[in-house]
Order: sequence, then structure tokens, then C-alpha cells
Amino acid sequence: MFDFKSLINALLGKNKNEGVYDLKSATVMMNELPESDILQAQIEIIKALQQINGNPRTNIKERFKTIPYLDEKARALQHHLVAIYQGKLLDDDASPSQVLPSLLAFWNEMGDGYRLCIKQASASIPRGLDKDLPLFTLRGLMYFAEQARWSYLRYLELDSRTWRNLNRLYLFAEQKGFATQPLQPYPNAEITDIRREFMQLLMLSLAMPEKLQSAQIELITQWLKRWASRVDLENQIKPNRQLFAINIAGSTPPKRLRRDMVGENWRYWFTETLTLHIKDTIEKLQQGTDPLDLGLPAESAQIANLDLMQHLINLWSRDTPTPVRKAERHTSQKSIQVTRGLDDVIERLNGGTSQAKPASWTLDNESSTGVGINYQTSRDDQLEVGEIVGLDGIGQSAVSIGIVRRITKKRDGQVNAGIETLSQTPIVVELTPLLGNRSFLGIYSPENAAIHQARFLVIPHAFFADNREFRLAAQGKSYRIRLTPVIEHTASASLANFAVLEKL
Repeated sequence: MFDFKSLINALLGKNKNEGVYDLKSATVMMNELPESDILQAQIEIIKALQQINGNPRTNIKERFKTIPYLDEKARALQHHLVAIYQGKLLDDDASPSQVLPSLLAFWNEMGDGYRLCIKQASASIPRGLDKDLPLFTLRGLMYFAEQARWSYLRYLELDSRTWRNLNRLYLFAEQKGFATQPLQPYPNAEITDIRREFMQLLMLSLAMPEKLQSAQIELITQWLKRWASRVDLENQIKPNRQLFAINIAGSTPPKRLRRDMVGENWRYWFTETLTLHIKDTIEKLQQGTDPLDLGLPAESAQIANLDLMQHLINLWSRDTPTPVRKAERHTSQKSIQVTRGLDDVIERLNGGTSQAKPASWTLDNESSTGVGINYQTSRDDQLEVGEIVGLDGIGQSAVSIGIVRRITKKRDGQVNAGIETLSQTPIVVELTPLLGNRSFLGIYSPENAAIHQARFLVIPHAFFADNREFRLAAQGKSYRIRLTPVIEHTASASLANFAVLEKL
């Protein structure tokens, strides 16, 4: 059995003659760590970080040695745990829900470790250690940025402490003159710089992640690694040119520029160079350029992702007006029953009793096109933007269907969400591919002239393909139909228009 206690004691400078007594022996033991103990190993390393970070009397030289050592040895463990959480790796001894607290704690403590190195060095630093400050600042900022990104992926509010740490690390880099110094954060990692990493998170926050699917947030993160260098920070306000601003001495996220955002700690930027590049990227991908040749993920050329690029242009462009609500909302406090997921919604519409019982949520407001809701959860809730939901009692039928458009989760477990109503008169239909005999169920949404909405289908994502033909059966009638280009893809469903070819 791996001796965690000896490892941690060695890393903290204790019991050097027992177990792990120097860097070499610690390295050997880490390399021999069995895969089944990785979660426990990371928990112990987090405890070590907490002890070091919580002890202001730690010698600066020891802190400068121990923090990067723990970082470099724990990175492989963290990658392993991330793969478990994402479902890419199965581990009999660790489930996604079990590893999540350790993932979040590691990013926070490691970021704090580097921040405290810099704080201690700012007071007094021995000769020779100052050469580590650019790298430590970069790593600290990257860890806090990863913590922020994972908050966005889970629709959690990003607290002021995280923004304060990010902003002040960048401010320190500017003050010391290495904000744009090319650095390699780890062996085999891409060369980057502190400003570029900072800008990636600023632009992600301005992409309104509370309204994006988690896969879209991941994709935008990858795009911004290639795009962020096309945005620069300026310290002189030019309201007729710049679009966004941030106070790098404060604890708030970037905002749309106002003329009162003036001071030595404000930084400003315009986005025209970036949006023109994205437009050019869309054109190249539409003409058949391989995304990999542009340094982008292979799925970037999919129609839905080209639409996502255009959405970013709209969000980041001065020329696009601020969107307005389709319909006025009014307050309406009441409890409603909500069924989550396309399969369970179909079963609910059919009058069945799904194993997943409807949840009781509170309706805050409603309009002709949507509702605002809130509910309390005591666990890591898996509600996702794009999820299909059934809403009991808000429309003309017993169950209306909607799609989640916005999610904000507070640290106390309170969840607020905006849901667009897709249909108040949904009908379950049976669809059978013309070239097969395996049928499945979907939902037909009739035309709604009141909100200028054409008829469409909601079907499982796996069954959609452009121009695919099906036999559609419902209410004793049968038709041959052809799917036309998709309206929208979500993680599990597709909303699609269709043409009726003949009555069968």
C-alpha cells in the first residue's frame, strides 16, 4: 500500500529519514502509485497544499520549491480525475461525483499556492528567485482560470474572490513588465503568455456561458486559444472605438464599456480584428478548409458550430443591437411539475409513469414564449442548457414542452433558469426510417401563428440526418416525410423542420 503520510511529511520537510526523504524517493513512490489509489493520492496532496498555503511562516525558498514540485507531480493525477468526471475513463474506485470536489479543490489550492509565492516575494525575495516569478504568475492565473471555466461549465456563479485573484495576478504581471513575455508553462505545453491566457477567460465570460451548452463552452475555449491573441488591452479609454473594459485591481468580471469607467487600473479593448477573423474563418470552413489546418477542433466545421461562431460575432460586435425579449413577462408565483429529458417527457405525454418522477419547481414569471423558474438542489445538479423539459399545467394541454435556455446556479444550491416554450399542444409521433423497420418516438409541435412559429419535430439527436425520410404515424394517420435542415441541435435532441411528401 502506498504510504501517503510519508509522502506528505517528506514534502512538508518532516521525518526526512523515514519513507520519502528527498525529491528522488518521492518521485519513485509517485511513479509506483497504483491507479486505484489516484483519488486518495490527490486528496492527500490537496491537504499538503492547504497546510502550506495556511502557514505564513513557511520559508520562501521552501515554498518556491514545494509548490511547483507538487504541481508537476499532481498534474497527471488531475488529468486522470478529469477523465473520470467527463466519462472518458471508468474507475471502479471513483465515480464522477466522488472526484469533483477534489478537482475543484486542487485548482483552487494550487492557484492559491502560486499566488502566495508571489505575495511573499513581493515583500522580500532572495536573489535568484525572482526569475521564477513570470512562470509562477502564469501558472497561478491558469489555475484560477481553469477553476472559473469549470464554474461556467456547471453554470455556477463565479465568485468575487476568483475574479480578484485573476485580475491581480494580471496586474502584477503588468507592473513587473512580463505580461506579454512568451512562456512555456510546462514541458511539452504550448508557448503562451499571461495576457493571452487572461484574455481567453475575459472573452469566454463575455460569451454568456449561462446560455450555452457545456459542449459549446468547451469548443469556445478551444477556439479562444487560437483567437485571443487578436485582442489587446489598452490603458487609455476610447469609447468610440473600444467595446469592453475591466478593472484589473477589482473583483468583478469584464463589462460593456461605459464612459465612467476611467482610472489607472481600467483596461479596455475593441473586438473588430477578432470578429473579422471569425468571419473569415467561417467563410474558409464553408468553402471546405479543414478545421485542423486552421488550428481548430475537427467539429468546428459542423453547421451548428458555424452558427455558434456567428453567435459570438453578434455578442462581441458593436454593430449588433442588444437582443430584446420576444414577449413581455409578468410575475406568476406558483409551483409546477417538471419532467426532464426527451425520453421521460415523451413518456409523460403518453400518460406513462417514468422512473424519474417529475420535480416540483417554482414558477417566477411567464410570457407567451417562456417561463422563469427556480428550485433548490443539494447535489451537483445536471441540468443543461438545451435540455428538453415537460411543464405540467402552463398551456392548453396537461403537459407543455420547453427547452432550457439559461441557467444560473448559486453556491447555496439555488438554481434559476429560463425556459423557452416550444409547444403548448405537443403530440407524440412514431417515426420509422424508410430504409429500416426500427421505429422510435418523437414530438410534433403544431404551427403556432400567434408567435409566428412553424411546425417542427423534436427527435433524438442520433436519428437526425439532413433529407432523411421517415414514415410518421400519429392519431391514426400516417405520412411520408423528409427532414429539412435542422433548426437546432442539443446534447440529446434535434429540433427539425420537415416536408410532407405524401399521405400513406
